[in-house]
Amino acid sequence: MDLSPRRRRILDRIVPSVVPSVSGTAAFRKIDARWAPNAGYTTCGGLPAYVAGMLGLTAEGAATRINTGGGLAGMRNAGIATGSWVHNGAGERRRAIMAGGQPARLKPGDFYLLCSGSAERHETGCNCIAPVKPEEANKYKGATIEHVGIIVSAAGNLWRTADAGQGNQQVQLALYIWRQFNPATQQIAGESDRFGKPMRRLCGWIDVDRFPFLT
Repeated sequence: MDLSPRRRRILDRIVPSVVPSVSGTAAFRKIDARWAPNAGYTTCGGLPAYVAGMLGLTAEGAATRINTGGGLAGMRNAGIATGSWVHNGAGERRRAIMAGGQPARLKPGDFYLLCSGSAERHETGCNCIAPVKPEEANKYKGATIEHVGIIVSAAGNLWRTADAGQGNQQVQLALYIWRQFNPATQQIAGESDRFGKPMRRLCGWIDVDRFPFLT
């Protein structure tokens, strides 16, 4: 697959500078310098944020704060705000096929997002920007973003990803991981949800060629 120079930079230079790594090392501190044992959160959002920062941001991109490692839904919102978000919904896949094409598919370097919640909530709510004001919380009915990472390979149904947030509350890791994708359910193995279920749904992804990075 021919990849853009931006994607090649992500895969060949930026991600390998911090993956693999373990919390407490200089490499991992580039992903999350604040994390400490029992911090109460995982560090998965730090890896795409680091990649975004290394690519540099235009004024439009910086306004989304995608490089801050903030809330996971905020990363999806950054994609929506810049027109680079691809929602992995049944409606989008069906329309692509009816038009004689193929459903959109991730490419190496894209920022992928997994969600939990019912399929109905995913289809009707995930492609909406989550509210930032507590009083607007009841307006958001989408599924919950649970994990974010970087796609290394998405050929066939055996994918390779680069992910922080691995390990446990004592030690966090950034690793390359092989994951099985189930096209029938749109779920991907390797990330358990809060109830211990071993798969999560592919919510969508940020097309890094469309996001307003500088390089």
